[in-house]
Amino acid sequence: MKMNSLDIFCEVIDNFGDIGVAYRIAKEFKKLYGDSLKIRVFLNRVEEFTKINNKAQNLSYQRIDDIEYIEFEYLIKNMCTFFTADVIIEAFGCNIPYEYLEKAKINSKLLINLEYLSGESWVDEVHLLPSPLGDCKLKKYFYMPGFSKKSGGVIIDSLYLERKISSVSKKEEILNRYIPNFKKDEMVRIGTLFSYVKNFEPLFQALEKRKEKHYLLVLGEKSISSVKAILKTKSYLNVEVILMPFLTQEQYEELISIVDYNFVRGEDSFVRALLSGKPFIWNVYLQNERAHMDKLNGFINCYERIVSNVNNEAFEIHSKLLRDYNFREYDNLDVGNERYDDFFENFESIKKISFEFSSYLIKNCNLIDKLNSFILKFLGGKL
Repeated sequence: MKMNSLDIFCEVIDNFGDIGVAYRIAKEFKKLYGDSLKIRVFLNRVEEFTKINNKAQNLSYQRIDDIEYIEFEYLIKNMCTFFTADVIIEAFGCNIPYEYLEKAKINSKLLINLEYLSGESWVDEVHLLPSPLGDCKLKKYFYMPGFSKKSGGVIIDSLYLERKISSVSKKEEILNRYIPNFKKDEMVRIGTLFSYVKNFEPLFQALEKRKEKHYLLVLGEKSISSVKAILKTKSYLNVEVILMPFLTQEQYEELISIVDYNFVRGEDSFVRALLSGKPFIWNVYLQNERAHMDKLNGFINCYERIVSNVNNEAFEIHSKLLRDYNFREYDNLDVGNERYDDFFENFESIKKISFEFSSYLIKNCNLIDKLNSFILKFLGGKL
């Protein structure tokens, strides 16, 4: 039995990561199946989507590149005209409208509960466990993204990998879009900065002491407001700050593939940074009672298994900075404990282990391949 239709449900709350993941999955499955697979993405709102895709409009129903994007409200009002899909992806515990779900229990085959990315050890045990829905035709399973071979992996879409290669071939052209009068120079490093609210004065102080000049491309309202707060009181001669316009998903992927290092936040941009193979700093989404540190430590444990044998000293320096960077109870402009000097002193070594981890993920942790294989196995009656 083949898959003829796929519906993806995504509830956008306060960031672009959720819709970013849903958008990537939809694009990749369309590339895999072409016209033989009908794909719809259902959203509670489209405002964020219009920013990451310049073809999108503020409409409750639209078709872009043969994928339908539909608001929940439109679905509910017109449920009598909708058939449910063979396979449904429920992204990040979103609430599928009741009217749709009741119909899906009778007509659909598989519901996948796609959870947030985590490196914690319990993920491997929960991945692909069934989740009871009662006595109905529809079967539900947990799908747990992660950094191990046993987990659901991370989204390694071929579209991104192709874009990463093509971006390198036109590096100077892309940089000239954003950095006025940019000239290639061995004594220059370029980084992106995309974060939650944070005091970056220690970062600027570390960069000011470096021999090489640094261009810092700052993305997102929270990052920009944090950097502006620093620059109000002091200037830095060795750091040229560029406040970036909002980039589409594709533009962002191009940029992080050609710079020297990336500060990222959340989940979607974090995975892109890992796949770029460049040195990275991850700002984990803040949770109560520092629960986000468990998520970070889970990742670091996976990271250590792959890269510590390449250069244990570089791993220790990098992992310490990741922990210090994220050790917080609130997102604010208080100065944290992180120190960036060791990171930049050991930059080339950290670059090597970042590349090693990227290669491991691409080889072993492709979520799209794993997810597609599971769907085909289920529909083929092999579960």
